Amino acid sequence: MNLIMTTLEEPIAFPSLDLNRTTQPQAEPSELVWKGDTLKWIGIGNLNCSAFKVLAPEAYRSLRAHVISFAQSGKYASQTWFMAIAAIHRSLAAHPTREFDLGWIVNAITRPGFHSRKSTIVSFFMYWHDRYPHAITSDALQFLVRSLPKRKRTSKVLSDDPEESWLTDLEYDALIRCTWDNYDRGHTGTQITLMRLLSLQYARRPIQIAQLKIGDFRDDPATGASSSERRIHFPGAKDQGAKQNFRDSKEEVHPVADHLWDLFQIQKQDVKALFEQQLGSPLTEPELKQLPAFTSGKQIDQAINTLSEHYRANWRARLDHRLFHLEDVKVSRVLKWATNTLGDYSKQGKPTPPLSHRTGRPIRVNATRMRHTRARQLARLGTTKHVLSFWLGHTSEKSLAAYYNDPAEVARQINDAMKGALAPIAMAFTGRLLDDESQATRANDPESTLEFAAQRDLKNVGKCGKHSFCSTTSVPIPCYRCKMFEPLVYAPHEEVLYALVKRQTEEDAMIKIGGARKLLAPIDLGPDIRAVQACIARCNARKAELEANHD
Repeated sequence: MNLIMTTLEEPIAFPSLDLNRTTQPQAEPSELVWKGDTLKWIGIGNLNCSAFKVLAPEAYRSLRAHVISFAQSGKYASQTWFMAIAAIHRSLAAHPTREFDLGWIVNAITRPGFHSRKSTIVSFFMYWHDRYPHAITSDALQFLVRSLPKRKRTSKVLSDDPEESWLTDLEYDALIRCTWDNYDRGHTGTQITLMRLLSLQYARRPIQIAQLKIGDFRDDPATGASSSERRIHFPGAKDQGAKQNFRDSKEEVHPVADHLWDLFQIQKQDVKALFEQQLGSPLTEPELKQLPAFTSGKQIDQAINTLSEHYRANWRARLDHRLFHLEDVKVSRVLKWATNTLGDYSKQGKPTPPLSHRTGRPIRVNATRMRHTRARQLARLGTTKHVLSFWLGHTSEKSLAAYYNDPAEVARQINDAMKGALAPIAMAFTGRLLDDESQATRANDPESTLEFAAQRDLKNVGKCGKHSFCSTTSVPIPCYRCKMFEPLVYAPHEEVLYALVKRQTEEDAMIKIGGARKLLAPIDLGPDIRAVQACIARCNARKAELEANHD
């Protein structure tokens, strides 16, 4: 055995063993690059930023560098900060200046596009100012921070606008029928049909449908069950704490019906064929699961070129890259029924959604309106708030308020809960007038006669169409507010009214010894008085009609 012997005076170093194991890996090329005056977002779009050149040279160079670093910080979703930078550029183009000062901010904040993105713009200027003090003047930054945010407009989807609010059941069913009809007639392919049906069923955002992968449709055996449990794992969106990158939010898992699963199997084979045509060789099962659920041949070609030229990567090893997925804008156009084919912006490819029974015009469809519609449908089925919030992919029930506000349903629930107690108060005479007692519903039943005691005499005022709770109280006063009351046209209803008015006068008077008023709080006979007055008016109208016919 060889032992390494050493002394304190002569230390011996061990041989180098994998010392480079913790070397910083080579960074992947950024998704954001400057090409001259153009900011390129690889695979998404370009932004001409030539107006920034009016800034001082040093500020211009600093701006270019910090635009990239701010985007890579991951604080905001890519589309959010991209639109914020575009708003700053447009404001600078409209009001050129050598520096971002108070005068420029005062003009910029009046622009709707700038004001609506104030929160992101403030974050960018504070980020830049912390690293480059000359980015913006202090008074301009303070004014921007303290300025009021843009007033939120009332959501059109929560209004009663038939073209903006939630869809009725008839409109929703019409969209489903039209989607399947277009598929059966060959007007739309499997991909377009599956996108629309997923939106109609789950009301997911366009970006969630765009980022779906084949592996997100899972057919794993359920625990302890012999049958399989089919699930779809939607990538989350807009989660708090997420890095706002590609598929970095929590998954939203939902069961899948057979008809959607069958369509997915067809779509899966179509996507597989597209990629295998490019590869020239079959795909393995793990590779197949990495592929996007929705894509096109053009999208695949563009992704291969970008991965090869910009990223210098072997695209076969990067089949899970976001570039193979459709942009959410294209998916949104499909869900809006703006096109039946991907990338077709001509009027010939524009489909016609079914007509609305409310407006007589084609139904206006978008993902947000669909989310409100499904939230309302599920809530009316009795789904509790926390379950509905989970179904929508929210982490807080507070977010539900932006999607669900159904006053009509709330009113119905209140009515169901209170109608038993309120019915005696709310009921009013809606029955038919009797020219004589023979016309009554219960003409041969002496117990149906309703009499009023006036000056020690009982006077017939009508008939009761059906025994109810009010027949046991002080007849016939409550009967005038009952829908089963059948008053006689020539009955002395004026005497009933006189008695009620007299009693109300006594109630309104001060308490006197021997008086009719017994309670400290006076009884309100107003509803009874108005009911008798309404009955008298109808009887008088009937009398005039009978007299006219007699003449």
